[in-house]
Amino acid sequence: MAAIPLDILDRIRDLERQVRALMGSANTRPRMDEIQGGRVVIGDGGSLTVRTPEGKDLAYIGRVLPDREGGSYQQGFVVRRDDGTVALSVWTGDPKDLPVQPIRMWDAKGNVIFAEDARNFGLAKPYIPYPLPTPENTGRWESTSSTSWTTLYNGNAIVQHPRLYCLIAATTGGEVRLLVDDRQVGPTSKSGTLEFNEYIGAAYDSHITFKVQARASGANSTVWVSPRALYGGPS
Repeated sequence: MAAIPLDILDRIRDLERQVRALMGSANTRPRMDEIQGGRVVIGDGGSLTVRTPEGKDLAYIGRVLPDREGGSYQQGFVVRRDDGTVALSVWTGDPKDLPVQPIRMWDAKGNVIFAEDARNFGLAKPYIPYPLPTPENTGRWESTSSTSWTTLYNGNAIVQHPRLYCLIAATTGGEVRLLVDDRQVGPTSKSGTLEFNEYIGAAYDSHITFKVQARASGANSTVWVSPRALYGGPS
């Protein structure tokens, strides 16, 4: 057998190593869970969806319905809880009359708890009333000398929060309490100002009536009362 030069054998071994390396790289899948130094572009009406292991949509970015006038796509954003309920959305359900997409947040029961005013600026929800200024002169406050509960103030509201912060200024001549739809909420103040933070006990978005009541501590007593603040608050 003719002698084979050693350099040829070395070259054959190098070729074998290169072939094995190429075969290994061909069977190796590139990493698909990481992007470095670049970006991902989804165009032409495409979308990105993230799903839970159970197959429920968790987040969605892309084309949403309805389309805008003329058939152009509306691009939006929806985030859901893992139980499928909507938590956050950026889209409009009426592209003609409300072309600007409002941002909305939803509670687990499907109520809109936050929304921007897409027609102008600021908030659409929650409703945040400004407290009404009241007289500093206690002699100009509503009062009663009756020893029976007497309604001194009556007002209406729309429930936006689960709790109620109440501050009602009063003199020391009697007791003060607050009723929500004729049901007492919070304690009874027996020595002046009433202040508390309690669950309001009414459904979200329901219309309620507030009544501020007072009664004198005795036959020769008078109590003067002035509501200062009624605010909604979180759990």
